[in-house]
Amino acid sequence: MRIRQATLGDAARIAEIRVTAWRATYTGIVPESILDALDVARNAAWLTRRLEDPGTTATLVAEEGGAVVGYVLLSPAHDPDADGLGEVEAIYLDPSATGRGLGRALLGAAIARLVEAGHPAVVLWVLTDNGPARRFYEREGFVLDGTARMLDFDGTPIEEVRYRRSIA
Repeated sequence: MRIRQATLGDAARIAEIRVTAWRATYTGIVPESILDALDVARNAAWLTRRLEDPGTTATLVAEEGGAVVGYVLLSPAHDPDADGLGEVEAIYLDPSATGRGLGRALLGAAIARLVEAGHPAVVLWVLTDNGPARRFYEREGFVLDGTARMLDFDGTPIEEVRYRRSIA
């Protein structure tokens, strides 16, 4: 396994992983209409723009056997009450690559990058009903910080909670 900075050539594969992982993870949590509408090409176009002009963001990928099997998106935190902190915006693995420590390795690499950028803590958001992700983050030292928000998924309100971890 190897973790590296994503390149433009990775955009399509990252988009495939995102769509596949969303469908595997969020079935029964978000409306099927959202999952059915996921589009690899549209996601790849968005990722290409992000990789072409990353600004203060970073995208890391995990490779296994030379193939990209996961990714993590990170940036400075977006929430006004988390100013100065880092944020894990997304972390997904191809469903066939779960259970082998790749998620932990990606998260560790993301945290190391945020430490290098001088962030004293990291936040991330997770859907309240995504029990496996919540348990993963809690095992990795993240704790709920008391902040929640409602998202609108095609007219269906779904709660998301924020986790925080000190990294300084």
